[in-house]
Amino acid sequence: MPIPVRDFMRAMNRATILDAIRNAGLISRIDLARTTGFSQSSVTGLTAELIREQLIIEKKVGEYEGGRPPMLLSLNPDGAYVVGVNITFDTIVAVIINMEAKVLAIQRTPIEKNRHSVADIADSIVRAVQACIWEANFSKEQISGVGIGIPGLVDSDSGIIRFMPNYNWENVNLRDLVQVQLKHPIYIENSSNTLAIAEQWLGEGKGVGNFLVITLENGVGLGIVIQGHLYRGQSGTAGEFGHITIDPGGPPCRCGKNGCVEAYAGNISILRAARIAAQNGHWKPQNADITYDDVLNSARAGNACLIDIFKTAGQKLGLGISHLITLFNPAKIIFTGKGVQAGALMFDSMDAEMKQHLSPKFGPSETQIVIKNWNEKDWARGAGTLVLGELYKSPVNQMTGLGKTMQPPE
Repeated sequence: MPIPVRDFMRAMNRATILDAIRNAGLISRIDLARTTGFSQSSVTGLTAELIREQLIIEKKVGEYEGGRPPMLLSLNPDGAYVVGVNITFDTIVAVIINMEAKVLAIQRTPIEKNRHSVADIADSIVRAVQACIWEANFSKEQISGVGIGIPGLVDSDSGIIRFMPNYNWENVNLRDLVQVQLKHPIYIENSSNTLAIAEQWLGEGKGVGNFLVITLENGVGLGIVIQGHLYRGQSGTAGEFGHITIDPGGPPCRCGKNGCVEAYAGNISILRAARIAAQNGHWKPQNADITYDDVLNSARAGNACLIDIFKTAGQKLGLGISHLITLFNPAKIIFTGKGVQAGALMFDSMDAEMKQHLSPKFGPSETQIVIKNWNEKDWARGAGTLVLGELYKSPVNQMTGLGKTMQPPE
């Protein structure tokens, strides 16, 4: 059933108010009106509604000269609890976060080998979420919703995973399988997008209108924030930077093409190149079952062939980044994921190649490059912020069961 225009606009206004409070930390109603451009009467009505729902709280300030001190508004940390889930090739990480996106509990669940069907993964997600809730001494009723981050093409509106190369999935509906078992509202999104949301909430993207998040994992992902809004594209699958062809004659990519950015700079592709080097006698790994960590450690130890693999990966990545800067003119590009552990082995050549291909005719590039320390819980927290964003839109949430306020566990 379509949402009435009046309810939709109120939902958007609520979201704007909550965003302003979150960004400010503490803010008065007068400053909130200035920041949002809303009338003081609108701010008074909306904040009263949010206080009743316990999503925000009032805080008194200290001594104040010139009349009655203003009451400042802030998010209520315990106004809501949600679960965020991130799926990698072999692990499911689930976290519980509060309204401020603080991680309160974490659960890591290994994925059994050869159990990668949609039904198997749905069951594993359900077990991970339930274990996280139980072991943290929360009740099921305290959780307002579950967000799931997927490394693949996701139509977040329909819940359909268009393509997930890790498991070779195409056009599957994981969301509904999980929702039937958990009985919670389930939201699903590309994991690079969830990280972009998390960075906007509480990371390097806070207060930045235009930025990109590039994830270096098995593949290469991209989250795009334009004018403060996550950009998903027409069907929700925008941002597949890893599958842009930069060398048509290059190595095969998991998407079926050749010479994609991911075919050089993804961890799987680096591992593939290292295995070929070992087969050709350019490297003697200590273990038959080579891992990305083995390759990285040997490159750090000085193996020339492996150093060259990382250098090439950085060059191809840098060429792609130069195109992104020319296209989007972002204030920041934030790198994260396990692949950032390569450090200077990859990023030195990336930086040089990027600068070489940026035209001075468009003026000096003011894009700041930020390389973050990799932390697996950030991915799951990002999936949780996906749900918090939905909590901001009350008229919509009243139809889905979101927006319940619960007491924290003892």
